[in-house]
Amino acid sequence: MITRPRRRHRWIRWTIGVCVVLVVLVAGGVSLATHLATAPAPLALPRDTGTAAGSASPLAGADGVWNAGPGSIVGWRVQQIVLGQQSTLTGRTGKVWGSLTISGGSVSKGSFTVDMAALTSSLSETTQSSVFDVKADPTGRLVLTSPIAVGTISVERFPATGTLTLHGVSHAVSFTASVERFGSSVDVLADISLPYAEWNISIQGVPWLGDLQSPATIEVLLDLTQAAGNPAVVASPADASANAVP
Repeated sequence: MITRPRRRHRWIRWTIGVCVVLVVLVAGGVSLATHLATAPAPLALPRDTGTAAGSASPLAGADGVWNAGPGSIVGWRVQQIVLGQQSTLTGRTGKVWGSLTISGGSVSKGSFTVDMAALTSSLSETTQSSVFDVKADPTGRLVLTSPIAVGTISVERFPATGTLTLHGVSHAVSFTASVERFGSSVDVLADISLPYAEWNISIQGVPWLGDLQSPATIEVLLDLTQAAGNPAVVASPADASANAVP
């Protein structure tokens, strides 16, 4: 009669002990994974990274239509906090197309579209597709809404405004564009703030342990050419699994 309660108490203590050990192991594993996770460096103009050959030249004589070429990259960057540990998550793709028009030293108009299903991401393919509702809204789009006076400066930062359409929602955005010209190409770099709530985006980090911080950053690096640009091809959501990070 006395043995059973003791055995029951031992079983309860043993179960609690195992649960505590599991929690410690999971927390330690998440913390280690957070520390070991490395995100690619923020996008930068080729001149800044030393990857472009030749010297910068002014935008004088650059009038015409400039198309997004093979070196163009668009993506997102967000901070994640898990158990007090901070890490960076990113998603990027080269499947961006569109053009801008330069006339008399000013960017008179511009529009660029991104294939959201083609993003290679730190998130799982399922999570990313759900967050951006890729099936319903397979593309994101940025349209400039006012001219940008770039003059004849070879490398400079210019204020810009546009309309960003993402997740089926459009909002006016203001950002700074850095522009440089190398030979026959023009490179444009910009970061655009993305508060989740304004675009009706619901995003979660690791359940019960952490979350992703708002706002995220939309990263844009356009490698513009007056030759034929990238084709406007949208992948189906089913193809997105091929873009998941192993």
